[in-house]
Amino acid sequence: MARVLIARPRLDCSFKIGTVPDIEGPPSNGVLALFGRFIDGLETYFSGHGWEVTSDKRPLWQFELADMQRAAQSYDLVFFPHKLARQFPIGQNALFYKTTAIPEFLTVDPQGWGASLSFLPVKPAPATGALAFYQRLQERIRENSSVFQQPVQVPVPCDDGYLLFICQLPHDETIQFHSTVTVEQALAVVVAYAEKKQQRLLVKGHPANRKAMVRFREMAEASDTAQWIEDASIHTCLAGASRVFMVNSGVGFEAMLHGKTVVHFGDAEYSNVHLRCEPSVEAIGALENQSVSQEEMASFLYQFFQKTIRYDDMESYHTVLGKYVGA
Repeated sequence: MARVLIARPRLDCSFKIGTVPDIEGPPSNGVLALFGRFIDGLETYFSGHGWEVTSDKRPLWQFELADMQRAAQSYDLVFFPHKLARQFPIGQNALFYKTTAIPEFLTVDPQGWGASLSFLPVKPAPATGALAFYQRLQERIRENSSVFQQPVQVPVPCDDGYLLFICQLPHDETIQFHSTVTVEQALAVVVAYAEKKQQRLLVKGHPANRKAMVRFREMAEASDTAQWIEDASIHTCLAGASRVFMVNSGVGFEAMLHGKTVVHFGDAEYSNVHLRCEPSVEAIGALENQSVSQEEMASFLYQFFQKTIRYDDMESYHTVLGKYVGA
């Protein structure tokens, strides 16, 4: 009988080192609740195919690499969350799972997540069903839905047509592993570009850690053309932007739902669709007349999410995992 080990993090406490409640509680937010239902789906899928399923639940930070490497030798497959293969090399039989920027969908991949996904690049080829899928995703705008809970949508204090910069946590693994350009470097060059063009720039702070945003807020407030904003829905900010800038944030996916072209400075899942740019005013200027069509965005999103698992769709589990079950 084939055997699978699923490393299952507790969802009632931080994935980083911290306190652990004596009694396990419910997931700490809605995204983690979906994450838990996805892991339930993994267990159901493999047990339904006759595999022996072992689920190891503990706080994520308590999983040690050496222990996982030893355990992997006794299993046909090992699933581990929120790591890259090069960062956490469990073994050739390891698959890494993580929520995407649209939390209902998750990636499972031997290389990890984000720009490291082994199935990249995803080409935005026309496909039947792409437009309908795109329109369903756009319902997130009306619902004011995002990875983080959003404030009520109210007009931002700026006329439409502004530039928008999306801040990321400077120490985030997305920056650490998938970009040679820091958030500070990217913001500095976008501020300089906005000043040169005398165009209003909104700088959107990350909602998860305001302390980490202090330096970026100072940079925005030091400019005559930039304006710091944090208590506004990401969908409101995107709606009025003429162009969106970021290093490699998941907001790049949400920008597509608004039909907005993104200029980005790091590696991302969408690097072959949005406009990749070197961190200089001249490089940004050279892209001024380039844009991505809404048709390309819809095709990319459809093709990309066809390679993911939707937490409540067992057919998508089979599409992604079938090749491993049949091995």
